[in-house]
Amino acid sequence: MKNRYAIFFTLLAGTVILLFANVFVQKGIASIVKENKLVDEAFVEEGTSPTVAFSMMALGGFRGVLADILWIRSSDLQQKGRYYELVQLSDWILKLQPKSAAAAAHMGWNLAYNVSVACKRPEDRWFWVRSGIRHMQEAVNLNPNDPSVYSELAWIYQHKLGNVLDDAQQFYKRTMAHDLLAIYGAHYPDWQAWANSPATEKELRERFPDGSPAWTALVNYNRGNLKQLLQKFRQDRDLPEELKSAMSPEDASVLVYYLRRRWLKEDWNIVPEKVLAINNEYGKLDWLLPESFAIYWAYVGLEHSPGRKDMPLSRHILQSLVVSFHYGRMLLPKENEADDFFLLVPNTDVAESMARLYKEILQSDDYSHVPFEALYENFLIDAVVTLYTYSQKELAAQFYRKLRTETKNQEARKLTLDQFALNELEDDLRSGDFKQVGNELDGLLLTSCLLLGVGDREGAKGHLDLAKHVYDFYQREHSDIDRVKLPSFDEMKTEVAMAIIANFPPEIANRVRAELQEDLLKREQAEAEAAAAAAEQEASGQ
Repeated sequence: MKNRYAIFFTLLAGTVILLFANVFVQKGIASIVKENKLVDEAFVEEGTSPTVAFSMMALGGFRGVLADILWIRSSDLQQKGRYYELVQLSDWILKLQPKSAAAAAHMGWNLAYNVSVACKRPEDRWFWVRSGIRHMQEAVNLNPNDPSVYSELAWIYQHKLGNVLDDAQQFYKRTMAHDLLAIYGAHYPDWQAWANSPATEKELRERFPDGSPAWTALVNYNRGNLKQLLQKFRQDRDLPEELKSAMSPEDASVLVYYLRRRWLKEDWNIVPEKVLAINNEYGKLDWLLPESFAIYWAYVGLEHSPGRKDMPLSRHILQSLVVSFHYGRMLLPKENEADDFFLLVPNTDVAESMARLYKEILQSDDYSHVPFEALYENFLIDAVVTLYTYSQKELAAQFYRKLRTETKNQEARKLTLDQFALNELEDDLRSGDFKQVGNELDGLLLTSCLLLGVGDREGAKGHLDLAKHVYDFYQREHSDIDRVKLPSFDEMKTEVAMAIIANFPPEIANRVRAELQEDLLKREQAEAEAAAAAAEQEASGQ
């Protein structure tokens, strides 16, 4: 009997000790979880969507079994080409496994890549790519502290939409720009004004309290139904005239910004405050382009990463900035309208931030195995040549000083900026034959005229100056070969301009014609004189 009591009290004491120890362990684990953001606080404190909450509470441990069944079913649907059902199934799987980042990434990637390429029409492909993006946006909402989800979403923008591997990539970029211009109302919105505008209905009501003229106008229009008003705004892209006329211009502007914010949040899950912060951090980005969105999601992902460090996300930012530097401005023939034609040109606003990022990486131990010294030097060379090409000589000179003082490039220490930039161009030309040099010349003339056609006179002048330099180089190197002699430079420029006028949209053609009116007039007069001389000669011969 005594042994029995001794065993009982020993077990009881052990249990109490283990309970106390568990309290301390739980506190330690809770501290680690909170410090490293391993659990989303909003998910715990504010709750989830009703569907997710129901699946977690009602199904309990059976969620995994049901999700496995749906995974098998989704594979079967994909093989049979029943893609619309697959979208719904993907949504159910996400609701059943809201915290499975791997499952969400797979389904989003599957829709954006595998399903989209099974379609032939660009419109159909775009639908499935957007479905994959929306799926990943929902996954981000459910897993805001998981860097891998942000990385997968950034990758879709960077690789699927930004790259040129998909046959429909031009359509993706144009359609994305078209949809975003409808939301922004302008190519380059005033993001500070967006950030200062009401973000929620509660904040709007604080600006428009009961009895205020603005809220009275809303009540008279549709009883203050903001959801219904947003649907109307999305359709018309402006406030109804009867509502606008009943409000002051200031109040109408506040309401428009609120509706645009809601629209942007619903369709693209983008917050203006983050856009403003990114522009301040990296330079003024073009927010019609997928690279800007890749930077956005990588930037937000880093904010939710332990210690604000995550190598894949940092890589997305740097790689997208590199692309933005070379092709990060979308030039449109019609202001604030995305049509069939657009031109992607360098965004030199990001050059300074790229140089800063390279230097930060050089000072970091995370990339010690990567030859970033050479990458940094190559970037500076590219920056100098690109800025020089686009007639930004002052900024080119700043980067040339960096090349001279921060790298071991010997050539930069011997040459002036003009000599260095032109030497880089000539080095490329010397490695090609006369056909390649001729193609380079045609490309520079074409780009110069197209830049004129979309209103970039500075870039057009820079390319024209380089085209003249290539022309002179060609004449020096190949002047002794009769069969490849070129016409005069002015004749070549005019020939390219006439081809653009004949084959490009009216907005571009008319602008080129107006800019080069004198050259075109000379060409027409020369042709008329040649025709008259030929006619006279033919008449005299008879």
